[in-house]
Amino acid sequence: MELNEITTCIYCGSNKVIRHGKTTTGNRRFRCRICGRTWVKEKAETIKTDIANLTEDYLLGNTFRSLVNVYQSSPLRINKKVREFLDGCPNWEEYLDLCVPKHNVKLVYLAEKTFSAGISKNPRHTMYLALVIDALSNVVLGFEMSDYNDYELWHTLLQRLKKRGVDVPIFMTNGSIQIEQAINDVYPNSTVRLSYHRIYRDKEVQCCLSRAPINIKLINDAVIAYETYYNHNLSKYLKLTNDKYFHEILRSSPDYFCSRLRNRQEQKPKIRLEGFYKAFQERFEKFHMLKGDPFPIVNGWIALWMLQPLDIGFSRLSIYMQLPVNTSFRLFSCGQLPELQLLTIESPKLKAFIVEIATRALQVPIFYNRCEMKLDKCSLF
Repeated sequence: MELNEITTCIYCGSNKVIRHGKTTTGNRRFRCRICGRTWVKEKAETIKTDIANLTEDYLLGNTFRSLVNVYQSSPLRINKKVREFLDGCPNWEEYLDLCVPKHNVKLVYLAEKTFSAGISKNPRHTMYLALVIDALSNVVLGFEMSDYNDYELWHTLLQRLKKRGVDVPIFMTNGSIQIEQAINDVYPNSTVRLSYHRIYRDKEVQCCLSRAPINIKLINDAVIAYETYYNHNLSKYLKLTNDKYFHEILRSSPDYFCSRLRNRQEQKPKIRLEGFYKAFQERFEKFHMLKGDPFPIVNGWIALWMLQPLDIGFSRLSIYMQLPVNTSFRLFSCGQLPELQLLTIESPKLKAFIVEIATRALQVPIFYNRCEMKLDKCSLF
């Protein structure tokens, strides 16, 4: 609006009117030289900041300063808003238990990560994050933080895991004595394996793929591997919605199955467990040194990572539930449970979901060909 369009003061009628800056919402303010009063003639529509989107942007790697221009606010205010929002989010473990009242896992990975924290009593100002991760879906089943990576850290985490009703038959660790001791004390009947089993299993699968582009044996193995899991939500879902069985749909898509399996083998650093570790490292390096309670931020970041859609259109939580559901960080922040999708047998999304679970089940280092990767023992010849 041009100044010459404002001819009179709305209070005294004087034409001695000047511009007088803008309001915090960007509206033009005017002032009368005669009576000294100010006013805004036209109010622009105010767009309120979506705090959920703001928090997601921050957790995904943006700093408070980089978000200033996007959300038109100061770094201090953005920091305060994000903190308040994360403080009000549910505990990830409690939310997971609501989504999955009964946990059915076959194997979990125990992992540890470090991050800088100003409140840490550790002389290096670092804290340790202990993680329990489901091998099939890569969903974080539980986590615990401490100043030191010791027996108490892992014992506390595993005790809480057991109280939540998570029965774990097989743990896979890096060989740490303190971790193994905690497992033996809390889960005395469980088996402990070392991480190299994952590498060996990947080599077996790669060997089979290299010998037959469309490998029916691997598809049959995937069906067997899937059936070893106690959670058959997907089989029940298919029977109710499409009157079909898991193995029927899987065996009707051999080319797509092998293509997806090959892609998961090649993209291991990005889309598998290694991708989670890398993402954590990249994000928490950008946090620099957390000066307050790190739990809300770690809790929020883990939830966001578990609920983000993968390249197949579904999240890790959806794979863990073995149901095609809609998940989002916004639903989590409000405490709302995932929304079930009813997909037909013709849906490409349903096919992608089934194949994804099958390839993941095949890659879990429980099921072995036991061929020793030798040609004379290969069942393909």
